[in-house]
Amino acid sequence: MLNYDIVVVGAGPAGSAAALKAASAGKKVLVIERGPEPGSKNVSGAMIRKDFVSSVFGDSVPFERKVDTLKLSLYDKESPVNIDFHPNQLVTTGRLKLDKWMSSVAENAGAMVISKTTGLNLTWDGDKAKTLITDRGEVSAKSFILAEGVNALLSMKSGIRGDLNTENSVQTVKEVYSVKKEDINSIFGFPDESTGMSWRFVMTDPLVAGFLYTYKDSVSVGIGSPINQLVERKIRPEKLLDDFLDKTGLSAKLKGYSLREYSAKVIPEGGFPNMNVSKGNVYICGDALGLVDPLTFDGISPAIASGTLAGTAALEGFTPDIYKYEMMKNTEISKIAKERKLESEFMSGNKAGEYINMISTLLKNWASGDLSGIRGTMIENYKNIIPDMLSFVINMR
Repeated sequence: MLNYDIVVVGAGPAGSAAALKAASAGKKVLVIERGPEPGSKNVSGAMIRKDFVSSVFGDSVPFERKVDTLKLSLYDKESPVNIDFHPNQLVTTGRLKLDKWMSSVAENAGAMVISKTTGLNLTWDGDKAKTLITDRGEVSAKSFILAEGVNALLSMKSGIRGDLNTENSVQTVKEVYSVKKEDINSIFGFPDESTGMSWRFVMTDPLVAGFLYTYKDSVSVGIGSPINQLVERKIRPEKLLDDFLDKTGLSAKLKGYSLREYSAKVIPEGGFPNMNVSKGNVYICGDALGLVDPLTFDGISPAIASGTLAGTAALEGFTPDIYKYEMMKNTEISKIAKERKLESEFMSGNKAGEYINMISTLLKNWASGDLSGIRGTMIENYKNIIPDMLSFVINMR
């Protein structure tokens, strides 16, 4: 039987960050990945904060286009209110290239990465895990890190966390279209192929969060919606995506271009801090803890942050209480915990519609110079919406 100091399950951002942290400390680290290579099991692309990724993995982050514009469209009934931002340090990237690069950085630090290997079960002696049984054999370690993603089978089999349910999960579907570089520049008005954009959409009845990302030679579009709403309304996700593309006019923009990829993923909206984070010498991180920022849709930054913490926990032998405490101290992770209450309220009833209607009305009144309309809207929403927003802002400090 092979013996290691630390075994990491999953070679995504969280797993590679954990492996990098442990290997850099001189430990004997093994990473197993069930896909044929790191990144192969992930949907194709994402938007990342380049400076944050570089702070952990170093320079040379692979990316497609700089996000020069972040556009937000809030749909109040049929007509949207559009807001444009010009962020810094945001880029789009392909997950296969990004994950392979992060894994290679961990390997260069001394970690061993083995793909096409699935973790099946952990064997225990009391509250300590002793070995990991895989489909290619058994390995032992002093500590184990489970960065296995949203389908956290080992974490669930070990009794550390429960399964997802429809009340706290979002179903996403995504399409990626092959589009020539010059066509992307023409469609979205970019001056060159290094410039890109991210476009976010929020609609209600049912609640839908949509997105668009531009890459070098492709465009990805998709939506996410609470699973309980889809079940209650008997709406298929692919039908919801088609309706979204028609309503936003994106179907016309992408007409004639070939579909490169269709994918679906469940995102846990409920999770840390209402999940156990570890048991004995086993530490969970990343998507397995539901660490996706509900306001920015960012799952990569908190995955990297939690993976780094998991690596530290394995090195130092943190107890579950200490590991959870250190997570709550981390800026990337604690802000997700603080956003849970607002997110839960936003997803329940018609709160989303009330928020969007208020913001849309305020902006329209402001644009038309209707100060009395602004005052009336503020008074109308003083008791049911504004207190929630003020509480959220105060708690985010």
